[in-house]
Amino acid sequence: MPISADHVIEVFNNATEENHLCSKRQNQVVYLPNEGEVWMTGDMHDHRRNFDKLIKAADLANNPQRHIVLHELIHGDRIDANGCDGSWETLYKAAELKCDYPSQVHFLLANHDLAQIHGEGIMKGGMSVCEAFNAGLKRDFTDRYTSVSVAISEFLLSLPLAIRTGNALFFCHSLPTDNDVANFDFTVFDRALTGADYRRRTGPVYQLIWGRNITPAAVDKFADALGVSIIITGHQPQDTGFAINGSRHLIVASDHNQGVFVQIDLSETYDMPKLARQIKKYAALQL
Repeated sequence: MPISADHVIEVFNNATEENHLCSKRQNQVVYLPNEGEVWMTGDMHDHRRNFDKLIKAADLANNPQRHIVLHELIHGDRIDANGCDGSWETLYKAAELKCDYPSQVHFLLANHDLAQIHGEGIMKGGMSVCEAFNAGLKRDFTDRYTSVSVAISEFLLSLPLAIRTGNALFFCHSLPTDNDVANFDFTVFDRALTGADYRRRTGPVYQLIWGRNITPAAVDKFADALGVSIIITGHQPQDTGFAINGSRHLIVASDHNQGVFVQIDLSETYDMPKLARQIKKYAALQL
């Protein structure tokens, strides 16, 4: 049964408010407690089976000490014959989940989110994913398209940049390139954001969520500046589901059948070999 535009707008607005009011959030960072567990995902890109498996397995209602981290939910491969992408539905389900479990569901701002907000042309298979997303909204909400689009943009802008744990782990969508690490503005995590922070190439938000191919040596510099031991990101496609980039950087992907997520005990300390043993495949989960 179709979901009304009014209901979708209400859910996104409520989830936006929950993101802003999160008691664990300080400026652009969510600080998780020193006990319980967190399940860190990679880019989801509207892989609905993996998303549904994750939510069922997490069983947040019966596991109040469990947290999940979601990012890059939009812009998948489900494009209809008219070039319409319906990935707003997965984003909507995640927003609903945030409303239902506000202290357990957390997000990270990703580059596809920023591209959708700004209308930048990310191309996939010769098609602009942002245009396909807009076409999907127009198909499903017709004359209410603009209002739904605004609610989605406000929700995406409310997403934090990073998540820190008491056991010295740091989660973000990606990391700046080696060239950008040296002059990266680390104050971006500890203050309100401005338009300049999102500026293409020069803004620290842009650098953080668009950077690729950082070397282990630059990871060390970034992690040391933050005082963390290991960083987990997504952003870079991984055919086998993950990549270990040196001793302090784990890259995970959740957008295909070999995708993975990471189950982390917030009371444990981790080095990379121990953390790698916590990588779990969606293929092993049941619906």
